[in-house]
Amino acid sequence: MTKKTKNTSTASIILSGIVAAVTVVFLTLAVFLVAVPKTLSGMSLTVLSGSMEPRVSAGDVVVTRGVNTTNVDELTIGDIIVFLPYPEDPTLVTHRIIGLSVTQEGRSFITKGDSNNVNDPWNPVHDYQIRGKVIYVIPKVGYLTHWLGSHTLWIFPVVGALLLGYALVSFISSCRSRKTESELTQARLQ
Repeated sequence: MTKKTKNTSTASIILSGIVAAVTVVFLTLAVFLVAVPKTLSGMSLTVLSGSMEPRVSAGDVVVTRGVNTTNVDELTIGDIIVFLPYPEDPTLVTHRIIGLSVTQEGRSFITKGDSNNVNDPWNPVHDYQIRGKVIYVIPKVGYLTHWLGSHTLWIFPVVGALLLGYALVSFISSCRSRKTESELTQARLQ
């Protein structure tokens, strides 16, 4: 094996490793940000404020399990929930349950952000306002998802071009490798 072939082979191995690692990271994120929430009738949301620090920070992604009339009874004090504080406003809030009561109208909850000094002003939160219970938090990934979401017009073509370029380099490298092996075989036969 010549020095040039060895360098090309090493570069190819490193590039393949990098592509494989990036692919694994993105597939793992896709599973934890999309597939898991979908199977649990939940969602993944980027946290925009620091009201739940230190447990949940701005830029973190919270993944929820959906909450409805059949499983709202499972919510307890200490759970972090996602809810609509005002029915006419689509803004979701992620705060902790610090109190609950059961009335004829159903369950209602008192909520508060962990880093806030006072209870939420919209209390009580009724069961029909709750959209999900937080099941896990992925730190700082929200910054990435927000950035990707705001740059989709050029990200997909660039990623596509990079993948095509990688495929082309791999193909050419493979052809050269076969040619070199064929030449070596012919030289041995002569």
